[in-house]
Amino acid sequence: MALFRTGDSPFLRIRVLAFAALVPIAAAWSSTASHDVDARSATAFGERQLPGLAITVLRGDEVLFAKGYGRVDTARGGTVDGATVFQLGSISKQFLAVLVLSLAEEERLSLDDSVLDHLPDHAQLPPGLTVRHLLNHTSGLRELLTVPEAHAGFDDLTRSRAELVALVRQLPVDFPPGTRWSYSNTNYTLLALIVEQVTREPYEDALAERFFRPLQLSSMRQCLSRPRPPADAVGHEWHEGGNVEAAAENMNWIRGDGGLCGSAIDVARWTRLLATGRVVPAAVYEGMTAPTQLLGGSLAEYGFGLSLVDLEGRQRVGHNGAMRGFSATAAYYPDAAITIVVLANRGDVRTESIERPIARQLLGLPEARVREAPLSPEQRHRYLGEYDIGIFDVQVLERDGQLWLEMPRPGPTTSLTHLGNHTFAGDADPDAYSVTFDGTDGAAQSLRLLMGGMRWHGLRSVGDEPVATPEDDSRTR
Repeated sequence: MALFRTGDSPFLRIRVLAFAALVPIAAAWSSTASHDVDARSATAFGERQLPGLAITVLRGDEVLFAKGYGRVDTARGGTVDGATVFQLGSISKQFLAVLVLSLAEEERLSLDDSVLDHLPDHAQLPPGLTVRHLLNHTSGLRELLTVPEAHAGFDDLTRSRAELVALVRQLPVDFPPGTRWSYSNTNYTLLALIVEQVTREPYEDALAERFFRPLQLSSMRQCLSRPRPPADAVGHEWHEGGNVEAAAENMNWIRGDGGLCGSAIDVARWTRLLATGRVVPAAVYEGMTAPTQLLGGSLAEYGFGLSLVDLEGRQRVGHNGAMRGFSATAAYYPDAAITIVVLANRGDVRTESIERPIARQLLGLPEARVREAPLSPEQRHRYLGEYDIGIFDVQVLERDGQLWLEMPRPGPTTSLTHLGNHTFAGDADPDAYSVTFDGTDGAAQSLRLLMGGMRWHGLRSVGDEPVATPEDDSRTR
């Protein structure tokens, strides 16, 4: 196996997967299983009417399945294959997290450093806010994507990184650091700035020097605002019954929190290398994939740039990515050494709902089935109300005797099917959305929401209690 140094990193050497070809199929892999993965993937591609889709599956270090479906660009053609480059969205966060952890191993920073020590001109930040709070999304920093001024910067390709930084300096902190978990892209925007202060180079250059070139991840790089087909997939949106090219986004404003591009095969290789101690030492990865403990003692199912939400009791480490025109999922199942990467060149696609059925097949889990459990009007009534999940409030309301979950975009609005034990599947996509309420008597005071491949914890908004009578099944809010 090829051996490489990682620049000035103290890690002695990094072992690289020896792939004889881009997509060799392991001899031991069952042809029936391979056919089933292909059939599932082709069905998902067709049912969702995607422009293009790439899927790679590894078992251990072996490529078990790698295939592309559809077009790089619906207007100009080009076939998706294993080498096609997609925008990865928030899958990018784990790369930056690993870079931060590497710098911490070198003692060039500490996870317990005050962010103000590195970014003293961000005077709105509390002194107790640390690098660790940014990594695990417990900072309380306002989510950049909820700020209207930010969207103008994403749309205007001439807007500079300095203008983004100026906007971030104005964002408030919504809760004391460490007290709760709430996903915020702003955290990783700041982490990229910290890395650039420490290394004195653009964060993508540091990633290339330390990881991408040594690990031979040749497709990995900071995205261009305008893709260059045929190697780069073109992003699409669903509009009036068809796939149309998505507007370009300003990559000067998407750095650290997203912004990286790569192929399905390279993302899969990275995922496996990282999980097996060949990027950072095993102890560092173990810390990266430990649940986050909040000050009140509760745990959040999130580490550093990685979600830890399991699949029906099987340990899963992964992340989703969402960009304008692109959707992505990368997942690793440690007990089976299975890696699955799904990349699509259309936005607002729940790619985890393509990945999870493949995982169930490979892990020997039963097919997911939604079976409705009876729910009386009185029982429905206790769940109604508004819940604060940090990034925004979500509403649970009733329409014609059925519960609905409502929230601002990019969250879903979906009817809910009761599965029993205070748990509901989101009918819009049961593999992507589910809600579990607390089982206390009276009005539910909290919920756990599966969304975006992450578990959000919400508390009933102060003063918000169900007010309609239980007998009234027609109420809405």
